[in-house]
Amino acid sequence: MALENKVEMVADLVESVKEFFVDLFRPNMTLEKISDVVSPRLDDTIKKYEAQGLEYSAGKFSIKYADEKHFQLEFEMYFRDGDGKWHKCANESDKRDRELLEAGAWKTIQALKVITFPIEKAKSAGDDVLKQDDKLQEYREQQMLAPHAEDESKPVEAFAEPDKK
Repeated sequence: MALENKVEMVADLVESVKEFFVDLFRPNMTLEKISDVVSPRLDDTIKKYEAQGLEYSAGKFSIKYADEKHFQLEFEMYFRDGDGKWHKCANESDKRDRELLEAGAWKTIQALKVITFPIEKAKSAGDDVLKQDDKLQEYREQQMLAPHAEDESKPVEAFAEPDKK
């Protein structure tokens, strides 16, 4: 591959991810909804750069606690070109207001600080590229075993239905 093409491809890789997180959120998002929206976008990114001759290797998507009112999203993906040179494709969102999240999702993010989903290349059409975060699974199991006290300060399961009174 000619040097000009490599430079152009890497510049395109960096430029294309700038708009990745635009218009991603709607009110009352759960961690599952975030995954459902992000997974196809990441899959499209992988396919796009593999079509240009890069080979996808590994990556991760993270939801991070930023401060008492905000969270952020980020991803990193690594590709290798035909000459064996590595290329990083990464982006971090602006801070997002916690009000966009369902209460249980926000409490889970507060408790864990960072939730990281490995990004794996889809094996067939319709496969999710985001895989389960082990720390998140462990947290959910602990929450299911915890006594169900009426203590509002305890984190709530991210995918639990809100109480209807």
